[in-house]
Amino acid sequence: MGGGIVVDGCLLGGPQHIAGEWGHHSIDPSGPPCYCGQRGCVETMLSGTALEAAYAAAGGAPCSAAEVAQRAAGGEQLAGTILDRHVEHFGRGLANVINILDPDVIVLGGGLSNLDVLYTDGREMVAHYVFNDELRTPIVRNTLGDSAGVIGAALLAAM
Repeated sequence: MGGGIVVDGCLLGGPQHIAGEWGHHSIDPSGPPCYCGQRGCVETMLSGTALEAAYAAAGGAPCSAAEVAQRAAGGEQLAGTILDRHVEHFGRGLANVINILDPDVIVLGGGLSNLDVLYTDGREMVAHYVFNDELRTPIVRNTLGDSAGVIGAALLAAM
């Protein structure tokens, strides 16, 4: 779970070169341990691996995050419960980013950005937690596909 911040067409780095690294803020202090030393980081709660692990830990058969979403859409109660919890964490985590930065747009990337539920129920959950009466920030799917992060890293290295 990485991220970046673009201001006036330029990537913001910051003195520690971690601007936009939203993966390591805790959204659940009692959540799973993270390799950074905290518990309940966005990384441990919102990644595809986290969704797969939560489903398996709840008794579901091992499967991909996309399959968990498909099972939830198909009416499987366990998958629905796990996906609802994932959407709740998504709402809390992304609302924190919006509350701090108030960005013009949030562009989702990576494999989980293909989950339609993030643009419907997920957006509603962000709106629930954002510090405003209405959520005006668009949350959009990237246009480069699952390779967006790799393309961005290559462009960053070329700078």
